[in-house]
Amino acid sequence: MKYDIEADWHLLDTCNYSCSYCFFGPEVLKSKLRKYAAPSDWQSAFDVTGNIWLLHMTGGEPSIYSDFAELCEALTARHYISLNSNLTHRSLVAFSQRIDPSRVSFINAGLHLEERENRAGNETFLRHAELLRGEGFPIVVSLVATPTALDRFEEAIALLQPIGLFPVPKLFRGSIGQRAYPKDYSEAQKNRFRAFSQLARDHYGSQLARMSERPSIDMLNDDAFLEGLPTYTGSLCEAGARFVHIKPNGDVFSCAGGPWQGNILSDTFVRQSGLAPCNSSHCYYFCNKYSRLGQSMSANDPKRTLGNDGTPYSMVSMSLPSGTKVL
Repeated sequence: MKYDIEADWHLLDTCNYSCSYCFFGPEVLKSKLRKYAAPSDWQSAFDVTGNIWLLHMTGGEPSIYSDFAELCEALTARHYISLNSNLTHRSLVAFSQRIDPSRVSFINAGLHLEERENRAGNETFLRHAELLRGEGFPIVVSLVATPTALDRFEEAIALLQPIGLFPVPKLFRGSIGQRAYPKDYSEAQKNRFRAFSQLARDHYGSQLARMSERPSIDMLNDDAFLEGLPTYTGSLCEAGARFVHIKPNGDVFSCAGGPWQGNILSDTFVRQSGLAPCNSSHCYYFCNKYSRLGQSMSANDPKRTLGNDGTPYSMVSMSLPSGTKVL
């Protein structure tokens, strides 16, 4: 998979879920879905740049976007995509039939246990996850590790085991009452997080080995940030040159907190060249991939498999579901 530039593409604000830990409030998530261009127009807009793109489609919930499968089919004729999704919308069936899996870098499937209990349960998620995996799409399941989710993590493992998937604990970055996370995870919660992260790495190891590169949204190393999030300000970064952030209306920024670089739909996007000092602070996951500081940290990551006293974390006390296998 060879591409010139990657985009974190915030395709839409609207979502069919309203998770309490989402970065966006209900007034944003429940806003009316707005389309700024037809699939063919988006295709032409990216094609005319002359670059090959890896388009990470997120939101909101991308799969509820009008003509979602048609949009992905148009884009993957020349470019590559990746996807954040809660796997609930019926458009994913057409997606599985019309999209070449070799044009998809990864699918981050968000397993939102508590929100699903307020909806129609887990059946649709499991059916779509199994379908996509069976068609050869590289899929990783993530579970935002709120304190409640960490308490129920064995339940999530048991839920996914029949379809050969495993939940990856995703660092919770937010607040509950007076507690701010990840700073206020207890030591016991950190230990559970680290242990489940290691199990997830073991499970997805063979899949990662088959992929051309690690997923850009690399939750598998989130345990490296349990003690705090780094600040990348001033670090040399390729944002604006090899990575950009795109808004629903096509406006392009060097990153989520960076300067405007034009609009992809109006053909005014200007790609920067080379490295520049970061003038933001922390773009989740993409800093780890495109900043020199993040690249250095990844190269030296010990995988956090040991406890504070240097001994391996024990899985005995976690009461994993009977017959659990790490594939």
